Amino acid sequence: MANIRYAGLALAIVLLAGGCTTTTTTTSETLTNASGEKTDAQKRQDALGSYIELGLGYIGQNNREQARINLLRALEIDSRSAGANNAMALLYQLERDPPRAEEYFKKALSYDRGFTQARNNYAVFLVGQDRLPEAYEQFAVASRDVNYQMRPQVFLGLGAVAARLGKTTEAKDAWERAIALDRELAGPYLELANFYFHQKNFPEAKRYLDRHAQLAQPSARSLWLAVRVEDAFGNTDGVASKGLALRKLFPYSREAVEYQKWTQDRGASR
Repeated sequence: MANIRYAGLALAIVLLAGGCTTTTTTTSETLTNASGEKTDAQKRQDALGSYIELGLGYIGQNNREQARINLLRALEIDSRSAGANNAMALLYQLERDPPRAEEYFKKALSYDRGFTQARNNYAVFLVGQDRLPEAYEQFAVASRDVNYQMRPQVFLGLGAVAARLGKTTEAKDAWERAIALDRELAGPYLELANFYFHQKNFPEAKRYLDRHAQLAQPSARSLWLAVRVEDAFGNTDGVASKGLALRKLFPYSREAVEYQKWTQDRGASR
């Protein structure tokens, strides 16, 4: 399993931030008065949510100054808001400040242990710090939240970390779970194609790779894998076409360099 590489763990922060919600312990009785008008408590919650949403939007635009202004306002309203602390962690992650990012991720989870969005973000952060056992634990906990909107992506990440830790069975199971939850998610198909290729199960590798090609644009990684799968079947035309696409679309990729060396080694051996 050591040869299985995963290239998608560094998910865009804007993607991870999507769907963040704030949590509150305020009861419904305190939020409206007899006339049905919003109370001060409800107005504060609305403002809190708006500031968090704005902050996340600015993070997605890489506008760190405006993101910080809005998130600090959110924290002024409620310093124990899991959503605000999670968003602030993403901001510090964007600014490449790991200690502060981790501080705020931990705050978010301490204030709401069921806030799976923050846990998923924290898991991705840990991968970026090469703290794989910790990331695996966080992904595993997040994967158990059956109501989490991005659960398929959590299983994709869980499988990737499992693969890097040498947990072959767990990786395969996680990618299969991701597909079971979302058959239109392209990533797990590529991972399983790569998995079966290294298991020398070329028909399965081809099947998953073809499905991935139906769902996603080609990448350097998918094309390099396709070259080797076609070669396993003795399809010289397929090898040539996939190799040409790799060199044209991704001429400076690591995979293009590997392909060039591969073709040179094959030519020298003939």
